Amino acid sequence: TRHARLPLLCMGPGAEAEQAQAQVVRALGGSAVMADGCTADSLGILDGFSGALWWGDATTARAYRQALAARPGPILPLITSAPDKGHACAERHVCVDTTAAGGNASLLASQ
Repeated sequence: TRHARLPLLCMGPGAEAEQAQAQVVRALGGSAVMADGCTADSLGILDGFSGALWWGDATTARAYRQALAARPGPILPLITSAPDKGHACAERHVCVDTTAAGGNASLLASQ
């Protein structure tokens, strides 16, 4: 199954870039939050997001990357190009192991 990850922060730069980022994320089946005015310092304390989008200058991107890396918990990406489905959604796979029945699934089903 596929489900949306926690929202991606759309940080622009600028309102037009934020809107474009949010549209791309939503078109991929994900959730997006426009984070107008989000700073590197605030990335260190914000919670409830799975990554951030930034299409601006490299100096600001470096500061954002450092702030995301300094956070406790899972490593969150800074996406500086168009996101893909892996950024927006997570896949969940279920595998049924039938080796205990010698590979015969009908033996498992009969019990």
